[in-house]
Amino acid sequence: MGFITKNANLILLFLIILSAASLVGATVFFQMNFERINAAYNDKLSQLQTVSKELEAQQAVLNKVKEELGIKQEREEQLGEKFTEVKETKEQLETQKAQLEQTKESLEGELEQTESSLRSVQNELEAKKNEVSEVKADLASEQSKLKNCAGKLDDVEDARDDCIAAKALCTCP
Repeated sequence: MGFITKNANLILLFLIILSAASLVGATVFFQMNFERINAAYNDKLSQLQTVSKELEAQQAVLNKVKEELGIKQEREEQLGEKFTEVKETKEQLETQKAQLEQTKESLEGELEQTESSLRSVQNELEAKKNEVSEVKADLASEQSKLKNCAGKLDDVEDARDDCIAAKALCTCP
């Protein structure tokens, strides 16, 4: 039984050494895995921090874009209102233009009629002036004749007076 006890001790010793070696091997293996996992964790952590910084930067850019979009929407609304006002004003001006063109056409027609009437009246006036000139010329001619006749009458009256005076002086039967 000494042999079994000696062998059992050896086997137990071998099992303890084997267990200790396995434990050391497992510890070394797990330590290496832990360092590898820890390094990978640290890499992932630094990547996560980088991504977080980039996300914050992108968030800031996104906020800025949102603000610009809000400003652009306000401008678009204002431009839309101004466009509507300008469009309404344009339509009103086009309506006024059409009315003014109609008024212009009617006034041009009235102007043509008035000019025609004016030409007619001017022609009549010219004819009347010609008649007045003719009447004045006739009047001047008649006044000249009247003066001639008045002169002849004076001559005849002078001759008659001379004749009466000569008759008065004459003793003839």
